[in-house]
Amino acid sequence: MRTIFKSLWPELRIYTKQLLIVFVLGAGMSAAKGIAPELIGRLPDAWQHKDYTEAIRVPIFISTAWIIAAVFRYYHMYWMTYIADLIAVNLRRRLMNKYLSLNLGFFQSFIRGSGGLMSRMLNDINIIQGGIPKFADLVREPFLVAFTFGYLVYLDWRLTLFLLTGMPIVTGAIRKFARSLRKYARLNQESMEDLTQTIKESLDGTRIVQSFNLQGEMRRRFETQAEDFLYSRRKIISREEASGPVSESLAAFFIAAVMIYIGYRAINGQFSIGNFISFSFAIGLLQDSTKKVQDAFIRLQQCAVAVERLNAILDDTNVIPDPASPKPFPNQWDEIEFRNVTFRYDQTDVLNNVNLKIKRGERVALVGSSGAGKSTLINMLPRFFDPVSGKILIGNTPIDEMSLAELRRHVALVSQDVFLFSDTVERNIWSGDFSKPVDGIKAAAQLANADVFINRSGEGFKARVGERGSMFSGGEKQRISIARAIFKDAPILILDEATSALDSESEQEVQKGLDHLLEGRTALIIAHRLSTIANCDRIVVLEKGQIVEQGSHEMLMAKQGPYYRFSQLQSRI
Repeated sequence: MRTIFKSLWPELRIYTKQLLIVFVLGAGMSAAKGIAPELIGRLPDAWQHKDYTEAIRVPIFISTAWIIAAVFRYYHMYWMTYIADLIAVNLRRRLMNKYLSLNLGFFQSFIRGSGGLMSRMLNDINIIQGGIPKFADLVREPFLVAFTFGYLVYLDWRLTLFLLTGMPIVTGAIRKFARSLRKYARLNQESMEDLTQTIKESLDGTRIVQSFNLQGEMRRRFETQAEDFLYSRRKIISREEASGPVSESLAAFFIAAVMIYIGYRAINGQFSIGNFISFSFAIGLLQDSTKKVQDAFIRLQQCAVAVERLNAILDDTNVIPDPASPKPFPNQWDEIEFRNVTFRYDQTDVLNNVNLKIKRGERVALVGSSGAGKSTLINMLPRFFDPVSGKILIGNTPIDEMSLAELRRHVALVSQDVFLFSDTVERNIWSGDFSKPVDGIKAAAQLANADVFINRSGEGFKARVGERGSMFSGGEKQRISIARAIFKDAPILILDEATSALDSESEQEVQKGLDHLLEGRTALIIAHRLSTIANCDRIVVLEKGQIVEQGSHEMLMAKQGPYYRFSQLQSRI
């Protein structure tokens, strides 16, 4: 029980006032129900003595008590269920904010990928949302247990003490079920992550799945994971459902013994019919309350596991911190400097003591084999990663001393993997900077060489692009992303293989847009095509995380070093 409260209380304490209302209503409901055994016990005496007034008054009192209990229960459960919804929304809000603040390293290393993260956002929080109303049972039923137990002591304290001897046995059985349930609850939620990931990959990779005839493989993978899910669900269900019969069987044994004892006393004139009815009704209430507490305890075990899994992400420190007192982005900066920059991933150096200066307005191409550190270097400029050691400065200001939003406002990215939101063309271009008026969207599209195909569509700029831009070709999507970068009008530009996935005709169209985008901007460019690289002011060659040479195309070709070998390979392709 302590583990459950430790896990859930940080979420519940935000709503202390509402929980106090739940607490009071639960106590009132239990009190209204708790007087029923005593009232019911009076009826046989009233009937026996032909007391018509009492025979009418007692049922009215009983019905009034139960109506009051029903009204209290409505508001009690209303507030508890609403608190569960508030907690679910708050958790989703916090998780969303966390996802947006985590750096790229977290997403690259999370074993179940985006599908697993979606599962935690949806499935795990649904478990919490469905389980927290059970917390009302833990709040309410102990009051009824206390009222009922007190009445039983009043009726016959010896008999009540006998009943108490069974409590450790029932409690021990419930704890055993709970420990086993935590284990399978975790397995079940992990298997749901796997299922979600497989579904997402099947939908995202439809073309690859169909073109390589992988439908059978994806079905097999889904079926295997579905069986794992069902296995853990069977274990959970068996423990949830077995806890009831086990506790009820134990209770039946004790009730049988109680009936024998009561029968013995009744035969000897020591126990009236009214006492028997009162005692039996009180036992029924006590058993019902105990069962509800037990069910709540079992259900909240799953909630505790879900909260622990969410906290594993919410407490993750793999975030890019914003400085407490950020410095402004320098308006009159003259260069970008990578100073002794080292980056390590999984104990492997990706960049090792890199020093590089880029003058304002300069176009610098980064060249090297896969894994040389090009993408890591450019990803550190907008602080998708932070270096393990060293500094990156714009002007004389380290970028980790600027606010993230301010830094990224001055950096635009155009990548090979174009991402468009499932919205209109206009909104996608406007997303470059929503603080600017929409008037400049059409001009940006024109400069990106995108206005012709946009206007050709029936709805123009109001046309929906589909999921990830599926309604447009690769070249058209790329030109929309260039229009977005032009609209943003950031002084620093990153081009990450912006044309590598395009055919020659599309590349020519996209290049026209890139030429407009590059005008007057400082650019870091990753490209493999010589046509893109050769026009740069400087080419920087990386090997194994270090800069091995740099200079103009002509200079590096004359040296016949690594860049020369790279260009020779390119010319053969």
